[in-house]
Amino acid sequence: MVNSFYSYAQLNPSLPPLLGQAISAVSNAEAAGATPNETAPLVTLVNTALELNREASNLPSNQTQERGALLARVNQILSNVTDRANRLTTAAIQRTYTVKVIAYLTGLVVAILGTLAFSFGVEIYRRYYVKRTFQMRIRRR
Repeated sequence: MVNSFYSYAQLNPSLPPLLGQAISAVSNAEAAGATPNETAPLVTLVNTALELNREASNLPSNQTQERGALLARVNQILSNVTDRANRLTTAAIQRTYTVKVIAYLTGLVVAILGTLAFSFGVEIYRRYYVKRTFQMRIRRR
């Protein structure tokens, strides 16, 4: 999502106040590491809410009941988007944290295995050196 749209949503008074929260929540989910496949349905719902809001604003003034129903649906969609985006943010943060922990643990295991391999190599070399030293023959001249 684009931050300029977020700014527009914050400044435009004709848009529902929940729109800024929904866009911010989706943006936070993306920043936390959510994939585009995970955020695409949320963006689609935000676009649907914007379209419904546009329809409500285009209704004549004598259709207040229909306008109220459309705006209630817009608020419901935006609340749903905000809730889903917050859950997605939590899941993405946890997934990112898990990946980092696995990466650090893998590095630790590789370092330990490298140390063991080096120690084993040094031990083999020392045994070979000692064996070669004891196999030397002393010759008289």
